[in-house]
Amino acid sequence: MNILIPHDLSPRSIASFALELNNVPDAEEYTFDFGGQRWFPPFSMLLLSSILRQFKSRHPNARRRSHNHDNHQYAAHFGFFRSFGLAHGNDPGEALGSSRYLPISELNVREVRTVAISTFREVGDVLESKSSDLASILTLHQQDQLHETLAYSMREIIRNVVEHSGSETIYYCAQYWPTRHQVEVGIADDGIGIRASLARNPPFSDIGEEDAVQLVLLPGISGNPLAGKRNNVWNNSGYGLYMTNRICRRGGQFLLISGGHGVELDSVSKTSFRTDICGTAIRMLIDTADLRALNEQLRRFAEEGRAAARTISGANTNLASAASQMLSRDFRIE
Repeated sequence: MNILIPHDLSPRSIASFALELNNVPDAEEYTFDFGGQRWFPPFSMLLLSSILRQFKSRHPNARRRSHNHDNHQYAAHFGFFRSFGLAHGNDPGEALGSSRYLPISELNVREVRTVAISTFREVGDVLESKSSDLASILTLHQQDQLHETLAYSMREIIRNVVEHSGSETIYYCAQYWPTRHQVEVGIADDGIGIRASLARNPPFSDIGEEDAVQLVLLPGISGNPLAGKRNNVWNNSGYGLYMTNRICRRGGQFLLISGGHGVELDSVSKTSFRTDICGTAIRMLIDTADLRALNEQLRRFAEEGRAAARTISGANTNLASAASQMLSRDFRIE
């Protein structure tokens, strides 16, 4: 069976492709045609990689071939093809990265926990160090507001995956366009998904998948029934996704896909759409033009979130954790 990768490589087109791919009949052999040369956005590579990796796991005995993959040199350099098992181009994380991009890379959750135990640190501390290192590659090691914003955004999303998804591996990539004043960050996992995560908290035990994808972006929403009840800087308070989507909507976009549904938000609109993936994928498009006042705005986001949480059934109405209120733990809030 021949399967044509969509010509439109936008995230929502790839999300629709997941629906089509999950409905193809069983066959002894599948040939994936990647088509002609065209721009392949970083997050689209990450999302398509997850979809093709999951397709492989559903058809373990089928032969898989590819066609026209040679037309995509940047995707090969980025680690795209080998991230789902095609022996072409760099392995994930093999490219060194630069002040313009982080290739598709993998973070082993078990190794993160092992490092935390062996160094007598919290998992959050380990993830903060890792996120800071990744942000340093994109910002030429400048400790400025862009570095702080990237480190914060990646840390909060990765921490959410570690705490809730059950996934063994986190996949990520990023690209920075200085002249466009934009950074795109993609993070994905093959875990239990948002609906199953929220359902572990009794108030959300019967929630539907579409509602779960939208509800989790609101303040104080968590699958942990003890969210907000521990006095710890890394307290799981249910504000991580809320704070990061507020950052992205300051001139950028935030896209969340989990299970059968996705939602895309910017400063003025929200669009829902259907898909079909295992786990969760997040795209953060951050406007870098003016980040000077962001630390103060995070405090305002937290205050507004706490007020909004009081109107949401089942939400944690305590203040967001200290870590979620500041760009880094070293950045003091008076």
